Amino acid sequence: MDIKVGMRLFAQNSTCEVVVIRAAENTGTISCAGADMLAETPGTTPPPPDGPSVELGKRYAREDGTVELLCTKAGTGPLAADGQVLQMKTAKPLPASD
Repeated sequence: MDIKVGMRLFAQNSTCEVVVIRAAENTGTISCAGADMLAETPGTTPPPPDGPSVELGKRYAREDGTVELLCTKAGTGPLAADGQVLQMKTAKPLPASD
């Protein structure tokens, strides 16, 4: 599947849904809880596997910055791009003003 910015992706084995914020041309596959994510919602979802939770409204990115996803529906993860687990992005600290 060709991953494009603005694309919605749905997990096959979790309730997780994401929107692609950033993606390089050679992104490969995006997976959630070990199964590839789909461009359309699956009919039925099996019980979620045990794993870390993907939090609503949080951004998940690859360390090199080539892939970034925004979680629009929480679920069980982890999120991964080409087998590399994506990390939750944190806010940059503001400079101190004395």
